[in-house]
Amino acid sequence: MWIKCRPFSVWPAPRWSVTIVSGIESAPVSFASVRWRVDRQPVYCLFVDESSQTAHRYLSLGCLAIEEAWLKGFEFSISHAKHLELRTGELKWSKISAAKLHAYKLVIDRFFDHGDVSTPIHFHSLVIDTSKIRDDTYNKGDREIGFNKEVYQLLMKCARLYPTAHFKVYADHRDTSFSMDELRSILNAGARKKGDARVTPFRLVQFCDSKKFLPLQMTDLLLGAITFQINGHHKRRDASRHKCHLSDYVLARSAITDPMRDTSLGGKVTIWHRKLRD
Repeated sequence: MWIKCRPFSVWPAPRWSVTIVSGIESAPVSFASVRWRVDRQPVYCLFVDESSQTAHRYLSLGCLAIEEAWLKGFEFSISHAKHLELRTGELKWSKISAAKLHAYKLVIDRFFDHGDVSTPIHFHSLVIDTSKIRDDTYNKGDREIGFNKEVYQLLMKCARLYPTAHFKVYADHRDTSFSMDELRSILNAGARKKGDARVTPFRLVQFCDSKKFLPLQMTDLLLGAITFQINGHHKRRDASRHKCHLSDYVLARSAITDPMRDTSLGGKVTIWHRKLRD
């Protein structure tokens, strides 16, 4: 008896089926019965950023999710659109101006136009009403603990949305004493507690410099556009017309009519308003 392996899907995510061959008979062997089938689980990169952490009522977190196999092509697409009109500098919501508006729309189009059912690219956001935060009651009086709990909630949502994937998390750098290795351990322990069959779904969790990661810059733009309206900045008399326009553009392309309401759990762009305990 000998074993023959054959791929049953194509690059970039090959999956292998094992067949036992004995004499003139051959039969596919299931993973459950023999555990000789090799099935490569997809790896998703999750790019995480926050917006309006101080001085505004609503704090929001954003996560751009893309399968690692498609990351280089997505980065090239962003870079090409950026360099059509913006030769240098980091893409940031705070930098939007009349002169740069068209260039930023070209960049944002790369998110909405890139990807399909077989190569999904999604953006998930979580919103917290800071007036309802009770750090003294639930977080030992430490805002950092409360903030990290919300990061945990957003990443655990991704674990539920992509149940066969493993994850590499890249968070925009911020000043904190909290260890990213500790967060990775907490995430994996939380997944196991929920009955997740994956041993370590979160393989990597680390800070990185957004200046060097175009997907993180895209995360900043999408999150800024959504949070701009959630915090009511578009209603101010001195509101930036250019940010108002780009915010409306992002929400229209996301098919979101009211960012103050939750979207469906999954989709190209999602919004989740977390209900905190009283």
